Amino acid sequence: MDKEVEINEKPGDNSNLSTENISKISRAFGMVSHFICALFTGFVVYTAWPGSSLFSWHPTLMTIAFALLVAEALFMFSPESSLALKSPRSDKIKYHWILHTLALVFGSLGFFAIFYNKVLNDKLHFQSWHGRIGLITIVYFSSQCLAGSTLLYPNFMKFIRLADKKLYHATSGTVLFALLNLSLVLGMCSSWFTTQVTGTAWYACILCPLLTTLMVTIQVSNAYIRTKKVSRPKN
Repeated sequence: MDKEVEINEKPGDNSNLSTENISKISRAFGMVSHFICALFTGFVVYTAWPGSSLFSWHPTLMTIAFALLVAEALFMFSPESSLALKSPRSDKIKYHWILHTLALVFGSLGFFAIFYNKVLNDKLHFQSWHGRIGLITIVYFSSQCLAGSTLLYPNFMKFIRLADKKLYHATSGTVLFALLNLSLVLGMCSSWFTTQVTGTAWYACILCPLLTTLMVTIQVSNAYIRTKKVSRPKN
């Protein structure tokens, strides 16, 4: 009997230990993500030197919007790395949509800056993959913000469960964030950026959006997929 108890306890102990270690690693990686977002944004803004030209506002505003504000809006709900960890969920929701609204404003201004710059220089629009993906991203982001605002009104579209709405919004947001970072990576492959940043610094810049995308994907996966598995009733 004693042996049976001892055998039954070991898996649970190992499982708890493993979960605790994963939580610590996730918390550490999450906090590093804030540093990565801020450092990457600061570096791009410094490289662009906003105000030096009309074009300079494009990388400046886009990076602030997508690499910093959107990332922080998504990290707001992280149980490990949220900057408002002890705040009630209602406050986190408020911070989330405020950051996204600011990101939409900054992103729209950044889009206008490059569009008007091409008009002034008599250049064709959306000829590169960066330009095409960027256009899709702006439209997608605007739609995501509009769809997300409906979550503030639970009685809207009652035929869809609120839990399902949140799942769809989070999943769509993860896809959008990956698309945002793809646009940033393509921008860093442009002739302007590769002329300004070379060598190890360029590879480090490419790595930053990839890491934050991975972190957000893990966060959403933990919040929805694993939670759904745990809550699934046993037969």
